[in-house]
Amino acid sequence: MKPLRLALLCLLAVSLAPIVSAQDDTPSLGDFARQERERRQQNAEADEIARLQEADFQANILITDSHAAIEKWVLMGAADRSGAGRLREVPPNKKFYLPVVVSNYCYTASEKMHLIAHVRIFSPDGKAIFDQRRISGAIGPDPRSPSTIVLNPVVDITFDSHDLPGTYTIRVTIRDNVHSTYAKAEEQFQLIQEKQDSGTAARTPAAPPASGLR
Repeated sequence: MKPLRLALLCLLAVSLAPIVSAQDDTPSLGDFARQERERRQQNAEADEIARLQEADFQANILITDSHAAIEKWVLMGAADRSGAGRLREVPPNKKFYLPVVVSNYCYTASEKMHLIAHVRIFSPDGKAIFDQRRISGAIGPDPRSPSTIVLNPVVDITFDSHDLPGTYTIRVTIRDNVHSTYAKAEEQFQLIQEKQDSGTAARTPAAPPASGLR
């Protein structure tokens, strides 16, 4: 009986091993929460454009430190725009602008226009820290550049030294309510903090801003 009992114990130990391994691979509560947030975001974005067609125009998000930089981008040639107007690193305690711009808008300036931007900003942990469905819009083009339209008002953001450094993501969905179309864009930037280390400033790639965003 003893050898048989030993064999059964060994078999039990082997059969339990996959269960223990599976438990080790089980996602944490944080992972579940993150996945659920992503699922809800995807569903909300899909519902928003469910009855719309993809537009011929392009949505753009700029990241600038002045209104002059916005105007400069608008007046650029199309070939120069892709690498311009988007800061990739921002420090705290300074105001930055996040204008939403439509380019290659093909309808004539005399036609009725009704563009609406839905802007979302996500912190490094994936949480939506800003979500406004009608934050800016346009009902007419700029005569100086009728196919490129800056939606107003322009969102601005200011971080402080208590905000956690890291990668922030901006997403925008622009709806053309006259032609029942939409366009999307996404950009990212790094919030950096200046830290003194042996007399030198060291930058490190920081929770989401709240009071500085509007």
